[in-house]
Amino acid sequence: MKLRALVIDDDAALRDWIEAHLQGAGFEVELASSAQAARRALAAGNHDVVVLDLLLPDARGTDLLPELRRERPLLPVVMVTASDSIENVVECMRAGAADFVEKPLDRLRFLTSVRNAAEQGRLRASLAATVAARRSADGVARILGSSPAIVRTREQLLRAADTDATLLLLGETGTGKEVAARAVHAESARAERPFVAVNCGALPEHLAESELFGHERGAFTGATEARAGIFERAHTGVVFLDELGELRLALQVKLLRVLQERTLTRVGGNRERAIDVRIIAATHRDPAEERRKGRLRDDLYYRLNVLTIRIPPLRDRRTDVLPLAEHFLASHAATAGVAVPTLGPRARQALVDYPWPGNVRELQNAMERAVVLSAGRELELEDLTDDIVCRSFEPTDAGVAPPQPEPEAGTILPLDEEERRIVLRALELTGWNVVETARRLGIGRATIYRKLHAWGLDPQPRPEAPRP
Repeated sequence: MKLRALVIDDDAALRDWIEAHLQGAGFEVELASSAQAARRALAAGNHDVVVLDLLLPDARGTDLLPELRRERPLLPVVMVTASDSIENVVECMRAGAADFVEKPLDRLRFLTSVRNAAEQGRLRASLAATVAARRSADGVARILGSSPAIVRTREQLLRAADTDATLLLLGETGTGKEVAARAVHAESARAERPFVAVNCGALPEHLAESELFGHERGAFTGATEARAGIFERAHTGVVFLDELGELRLALQVKLLRVLQERTLTRVGGNRERAIDVRIIAATHRDPAEERRKGRLRDDLYYRLNVLTIRIPPLRDRRTDVLPLAEHFLASHAATAGVAVPTLGPRARQALVDYPWPGNVRELQNAMERAVVLSAGRELELEDLTDDIVCRSFEPTDAGVAPPQPEPEAGTILPLDEEERRIVLRALELTGWNVVETARRLGIGRATIYRKLHAWGLDPQPRPEAPRP
């Protein structure tokens, strides 16, 4: 693909010379003789480099250059000047010029300068597009939903991304605190730097300090060489401390120093090391209760509580349940290489009504299970997890099963009919108490609910039925 150059110069002879040599070098060239014409060309075109004369009839090139840098910050500009004055050179470079060349132009020097600037500009534009696409995929757009609660949360996360302040994320297990932390990182100025996540509860107690802060050779048995810890490895990036409340108090003291002084000392060392990291911490517990019980230091909490964002539970954003479910179905179906199953009406209602104690993570797991079991067909209530089935059954109009005549002696009934007789008899004996019936039969209560639904029967208890 040819490189595209815009040449802005009021000298017709020089414009023709530049056009001829750039076209000979493989460039597409557009010409402008004034600042006004250049503005029109820039608005209409997509250029890789600008060649700009220092003096124009309606503006100085040094006046137009800052305007170009504001409007098209990634577009490189090569200045052309008739003077070798150091003041002009310094002024151009300070204003953002990629390079400058002096008149009379040397062909090789000129073409080399313009080609280098154009290729570097195209690389920067490509990198910027890649970064923008990744931020779109990993940023707050990744947090799906249109409920007021999640819209407000996305807005808060975007504001947090504009700062470098320590961030504390609160929310129940499964609400997506790590997803939120990664979104903040992707939207921030540190997006190209490391993001290191650590589950504080999963750190081995005897190695936790070394994992976080590193160690020197010989610091303990088995330390045969020096090793950088998580904070050093994340230098200039972000450290995400998940389940902060699981960190023992002695390490909370050392973490406090990292937050306050931005320095750390490795285990077994005596030299302070400066670090530049942003810390995002998260916990599913109530910080006030943790402080009251002595599991979270007050001084650390106050230092962490610069920005605090609560991630809402799924039960507070019920309008997001079905869109999320359909998103997870499509995602898991694509991974499994199967058709995307649809949700039947009873399944849709059950998903909305279910309280989701495990939040988005539980919904994602439920949809993965459904994809595996559905084989691409429509999902009904019976295809969902036992917890959803048990919670979701409502009375039907079918009523109580009619009495079944006892089979004649020696009669062998079909297996499904025999199963129906056993289940219904057990329900009658327990007063239609599904939980007790399931316990006595040694099966899951969701199995009973599914069978009752298949038989068109009401699963609700009947007080008038006899009890054993």
